[in-house]
Formats: sequence, C-alpha cells, structure tokens
Amino acid sequence: MFRVRNKNIYLNRGDAITLQLVNNEGKFEAGDKIKFYVCANGDYTNILFEKEFTVEETSNFAEIKLTSAETRIGDAFKDGSITYWYEIELNGDTTLIGYDDEGAKKFVLYPEATTE
Repeated sequence: MFRVRNKNIYLNRGDAITLQLVNNEGKFEAGDKIKFYVCANGDYTNILFEKEFTVEETSNFAEIKLTSAETRIGDAFKDGSITYWYEIELNGDTTLIGYDDEGAKKFVLYPEATTE
C-alpha cells in the first residue's frame, strides 16, 4: 500500500516507492540536487534517514526512489502506524516540501509482515 494525500506519504514499512515531484516554479535542471529527509515526529533536527538524488535531465518532473531497505526506518512493529516528518530540499537552499502553514508533512509507516 502506498499513497500520497495532501503531501503526506503513507506506506507499509519495507515497500519500495517512487515519488514524482512537480516543479511548479519552473524546471528542474540537469545537475540539480534533491535531498529527501525523514525526521523524528516533532523534531526536524533529528534526521533518521536522508538520500540525495541528482536530476539527470531538464524537466518539470523529478523522481525520488526509495528501496525496500530504505523504508525500513526504525524497528519492526506489528500493530498501528508510526508517523515521522519529512522534507524535500532543492540544491541545499530551497525547501520544496516541508513544514508550512498546514504544519509538518507526514511520512507514515504501517507494519509489514516479517519473521523478525
């Protein structure tokens, strides 16, 4: 299960996902750097995961791909969900998605089947 609603991301822990970013302000240029951060709930200073992507060709769109291993943030759990915050940054100086007037952007993990 994977969905994005109101810029909040919902998925099962261990799912590989691809997020498609749209640049409403112009184009992503070849060589642009996009960073994706997952932080502890309520604390943008506690980064639990980060990954940097390089834009390969000029386009209005860019992709953020996370592997199954990369979405296994934290320890395995068997019930409910765990909510983190996330942020997406362009070239180290522009926040594309993050805390705004509507609050933090959530990265919500649901449990996965596991033998752990």
